[in-house]
Amino acid sequence: MLCTKKNLIAGLQTTSRVIGGVTSLPILNNLLLKTDQGRLRISGTNLEMAVNTWVAGKVEEEGEITIPAKLLSEYVYNLAADKVNLVSEKLTLKVEGEKTETHIKGLPAEEFPLIPDTGEKIFVRLDGGGLKKGLSEVSFAAAYSEAQPEISGILFRFSGKTLELAATDRYRLAETRVGLEAEVIEEKALIIPARAVGEIGRILGEGVVEVYLREGQVCFKNSDREIITRLIEGQYPDYKQIIPAKFTTRAEFDRHALGQAIKAVSLFATDSNNIEFELLPGKDLIIAAASAQVGDSKIQVPGEIVGEKNKIIFNYRYLLDCLNTLSDERVVLQATNETTPVAMTPKGRDNFLYIVMPIKV
Repeated sequence: MLCTKKNLIAGLQTTSRVIGGVTSLPILNNLLLKTDQGRLRISGTNLEMAVNTWVAGKVEEEGEITIPAKLLSEYVYNLAADKVNLVSEKLTLKVEGEKTETHIKGLPAEEFPLIPDTGEKIFVRLDGGGLKKGLSEVSFAAAYSEAQPEISGILFRFSGKTLELAATDRYRLAETRVGLEAEVIEEKALIIPARAVGEIGRILGEGVVEVYLREGQVCFKNSDREIITRLIEGQYPDYKQIIPAKFTTRAEFDRHALGQAIKAVSLFATDSNNIEFELLPGKDLIIAAASAQVGDSKIQVPGEIVGEKNKIIFNYRYLLDCLNTLSDERVVLQATNETTPVAMTPKGRDNFLYIVMPIKV
């Protein structure tokens, strides 16, 4: 098969993202290269998720082989050629450039784990850009817990013409909503592993994304890439019950200014990650932290604060995680007291909600 180096290296690097780590199965360090309806299909898997990438080119003869992912990717990347010709010769892949010829030993394609077919029935379509943005707004809040695998994943709830995404580690919660191209025939709630969610956002990019469902698995696919991942079994926590119905204090801030102030004060939160918010209606927000070894700091942040006065202690990392994820200019903080959940939302946007638990002292 003849293809451009640019397209080939893009396909190799994309598919190689699921490969890595220590494995007792050498075949899992390989990529499966196979001709598929006039294109080259590159497949990789770690048995938890799999990625298929299609590379356009001129197929002269059908063939398939598995080749070490790292070796092939690095060799092609350093190849001084605009076009690359790949020839499968039994258990060897011949890689030809303009003035080069290299032979790389591989393993039989028959030994490569079977990657299930997505089938032909599309569950739903959605915008890849919107999906990527939504995933970035919630993924940071997921836990990494073997004891509670449900919260090690992201909740995907398909209902009507909306995809609701949620993640929690029981100390904070992030929820956002993404529009679908059409109303789903059947409501579905899926828990997808956090690592797979990260790859979905990186691999698929912009454009229309199709979602396919299989027993225990889900596939996200665009025109030349697809990622298939297992689902996490179990019931996702009923997080809706912790969201307060009303608040007594509302404060609005410039997102960048608030984040900068938190970063500055956090340098003095060395004994713990705790910082204090003092919300003064009609005045500024006062952020403070103190350490017996380092000293103390207090910064006033201009804002629009209404309602009742409140003094609340937060883990500053939880606040920065959310502020760094958002791109909106202004954020709204709503609270009731020092022990109940606090909400953070972008001003003028109702499809995102962040809930964080205060630190009780």
